[in-house]
Amino acid sequence: MTADLSLPPLSLYVHLPWCVRKCPYCDFNSFQRSADGLPEASYVAALLADLDQDLRWIAPRPLHSIFFGGGTPSLFSGRAIADLLHAIAQRLPFGPNIEITLEANPGASEHDRFEAYREAGVNRLSLGVQSFDDQTLKRLGRIHDADQAERAYAAARQAGFERINLDLM
Repeated sequence: MTADLSLPPLSLYVHLPWCVRKCPYCDFNSFQRSADGLPEASYVAALLADLDQDLRWIAPRPLHSIFFGGGTPSLFSGRAIADLLHAIAQRLPFGPNIEITLEANPGASEHDRFEAYREAGVNRLSLGVQSFDDQTLKRLGRIHDADQAERAYAAARQAGFERINLDLM
């Protein structure tokens, strides 16, 4: 019997820690965005500098998946996500069927950006719906209601997303 010494598929998690408002149940490292907006360019540069330090350990393995989590990654512009994905692709090869997921929350007008995320290369959305009951959403401190959640799903489909995850509690 021979041991399989091949390395497992490589995935990349990208943390974008800003939210419109921090949910009371959230234990993730996240922060309410400031009135000044998000430091997209400097944060992307910091992420890439961090990735560059680790390339010697992981290159040239192809990426099987990229997951943008948070926080609320969909607060970042489509341009920032596109720039980040382009820079990652310059550093690491993308596998032929790479899955690129971005978390989005209904009610923060992220659905206006869905088309830009598709164009950037995102091929799966994870919508933080949590519940379709308005009272439960209020108790959870969510900024959206059930109708906005349904509209966000419809907007994602209209933007061309075929793979959509709904986070539910």
